[in-house]
Amino acid sequence: MARKSNQQQVNSKRAAIYARVSDKSQDTEDKTSISEQISDMEAHCERRGLTITARYQEVGRGWSKNRPEFQRMLADARKGRFDTIVCWKSDRLSRGMYPAAALMEVIEAYQIELEAVMDAIDMKTFGLMAAIGKIELDNFRERVTMGKRGSAKQGRIPVNNVPFGYRLGEGRRPEVVDEDVEIIRRVFHMYVREGMGAPAIARQLTAEGVPTPHNVGRWYDRTVTRILGTEAYRGTWWFGKERHVATENGMKRYDRPEDEWVRVPFPPVVDEDLWEQAQQAKKQRLTRSGRNTKIFYLLQHLVRCAECGYIMGCQANRRQTVKRDGKSYRYELDPPHRYYRCYGKLNIGVKCREHSYIRAERLEALVWGQVKKMLENPDLIVAGIEALNSEVEGGGLNEEIAKIERDLQKVQLEEDRAIRLYVSGKITETQLDHQRRFITERLETLREKLNDYRARESAQVERRQQAERVVEWAERIGNGLDDLPQEERREVLRLLLDGATIDKDNRVNLTLAIPTEDFLSIAGPEPITACTPCARRRGAPGVSASGIR
Repeated sequence: MARKSNQQQVNSKRAAIYARVSDKSQDTEDKTSISEQISDMEAHCERRGLTITARYQEVGRGWSKNRPEFQRMLADARKGRFDTIVCWKSDRLSRGMYPAAALMEVIEAYQIELEAVMDAIDMKTFGLMAAIGKIELDNFRERVTMGKRGSAKQGRIPVNNVPFGYRLGEGRRPEVVDEDVEIIRRVFHMYVREGMGAPAIARQLTAEGVPTPHNVGRWYDRTVTRILGTEAYRGTWWFGKERHVATENGMKRYDRPEDEWVRVPFPPVVDEDLWEQAQQAKKQRLTRSGRNTKIFYLLQHLVRCAECGYIMGCQANRRQTVKRDGKSYRYELDPPHRYYRCYGKLNIGVKCREHSYIRAERLEALVWGQVKKMLENPDLIVAGIEALNSEVEGGGLNEEIAKIERDLQKVQLEEDRAIRLYVSGKITETQLDHQRRFITERLETLREKLNDYRARESAQVERRQQAERVVEWAERIGNGLDDLPQEERREVLRLLLDGATIDKDNRVNLTLAIPTEDFLSIAGPEPITACTPCARRRGAPGVSASGIR
C-alpha cells in the first residue's frame, strides 16, 4: 500500500522543461537544437511519469544569469508552479558560478528537484561543475583571443566587421572599396575645409542620396562622427582595445592598456595632416560649439549622465501648448524654458533614468552654488585632501603593504609546491594547470593591490604639499565670484570642473580641478582633483550635491 502511495506521489509531480542554445546557429544542429532538446525532455518526462506544467526556451549564454526565460523559470519556481526542473544536459542550465548560485538558492529554498536527460545531476557537485564549466569557457575564450591576437600581429583581420570603406581581401587582409573611400574623403573635406558640422554633413549627404554604411537609408550625425574618428583611415587599425569579462550582470567591457593593443596596418585613405586637422576641429567644436548659443547654458558640454556616460545636452522650449475646454492654445515662452537632457536615453535608447529632462535653472544654480561654496571656503578643499590621507593612514598603509608582500611570498610558494608535486608524479598535468590558473589569478590580484598601495603612499606626500598651496589659490580666485557675468562664470566652470555627473535620482557629483603649477593666474592649469572625499570610487575626490527636484 505504501509502495502504491509513493508511486502516486511520483506520478503527481509537476515538471518544467528548460531548453537553451548559446546562439542561433546552434539551433540548426541536429543534436543541440531546441526542438531536439524539447523532444528528448518530453520523452524523459513521459518515462518518469512527470506532468509538464511549464516550458522555457531561449537563446543565451550559459555563464549569465540574466537570461529572460531563466529568470522567469526561477520566478515561477518561487510561486510553486512545478516540483522538478528538467533540462537536456546540466550545462543547459548553467555554465558559470552566477547562474548556478541563483538556481541553487531557489531549488534549496523551495525543495525543487533537478533532472537531466543526457547526464546525472549530483546536487552536491552541481555548483562545482558549474565553476569548472566556467573555467572551461574562460580557457576557450583565452585560446580564441590568443588566436585572434596572433592573426592581428601577422596583419590579418581577426573579425568580420571592418570599418566602412574596407572589405576583407585575400588572407583576411584589408582592401579598399573605391566608391566608399570617395565618400569618406568627402566627409573629411566638408568637415575640415568647408567648416561644416556633423549634422550639416549628414543632412547634405542624405539630400543628395549618397549611399550610407550598411545601407540604413539616411545619414545620421553619429555616423559622420564615427567616420571622423576611425583611425583606420589614417593607416592604423587596433585590435584588442577592449577586454570582455563575464560577470554576475552579464558580459562587461573594459579598456585595455595601450601597450596591449595590436597594430594592424590598413591602406590609408586620408593623409595625416587632414586627419589631425579633423581631430583638432572636433575638440574645438566640442568645447566651443555654436549649437544652442542663441540661448545661454552655463553647463554646456560640462555635465554628463552618471548612469550611461553620455553628455547632458541642451534644449529649449520656445512654445507651450495648453488644452482648455476642448481647445488647444499655443503660447510663445519669453524667456524660453531651458532643459538639460540625456543623449543616451533620448538618442540611443539607454534605460538610464526615468526622466530625460532636467530644468536648467535648478541644475545650474546647484552646480554654481557648490563651486562657489568650495572656493569661498578653501578649508573644505584641504579637509577633503586630508580626509583621503587619513583614510589610508588610518588603515595602516605600511602594514597593508607588508601583509601583501607576505601573501605574495606564500602564493609563490604554493606554485613551487604544485610544480614539485607534478614533477614527482603525484598530480596530473591537468590538475597542475587548474592549480596554476587559480594561483596566477591570486598573484595578479595581489600585485595590483601592492602597486595601488605604493602609488597611494607616494601620493600622500604630494597631497600634503598641495593642501598647503590650495588655500592661497582658492582665496585668490574666490574673490568677486558674484560679480562675474554669465559668460565668465562658464569659463570659470570650464577651468575648474574636471568632471560633473548627475545620476538617475538627480544627485549631482562634481570633481574640481585644482591647478598645481601657477597659483597667481587661473589660466592654463594642470588639473588635479582635490575636494571632499565623496567620490573615492572614481579614484579622485569630488563634491556631492543634493538632488534636484
